[in-house]
Amino acid sequence: MDKRYVFVCQNVDCRVRQGDHIFETLQKDIPNTDTLEVRPYMCFGACHDGPNVIVYPDKVWFAPVTPGNVQKVVDYVQKGAPIEPEMDKINQGLKDMIFQLLDAGLY
Repeated sequence: MDKRYVFVCQNVDCRVRQGDHIFETLQKDIPNTDTLEVRPYMCFGACHDGPNVIVYPDKVWFAPVTPGNVQKVVDYVQKGAPIEPEMDKINQGLKDMIFQLLDAGLY
């Protein structure tokens, strides 16, 4: 089985919007295993919609993630819960570009 990653943007804009807290919460609620890892990511280029979290290789993008809705990310990762439309506001062109970078192994 391929390893899954939960990438959390840690650029300044996302950090100002509690991205560091989101990262810490996800690390606590989603323990790293041989098949799953929560990792920081430098920037996804969607600062205005952050904090941003990507589950890869699922190619699922959550934004904006807040302390009040971070459980939705946890539920998706752990239980396969559906993604609510308000958690996915990112332009498809940007998504495609970032997913191509991740597909190329840039993480």
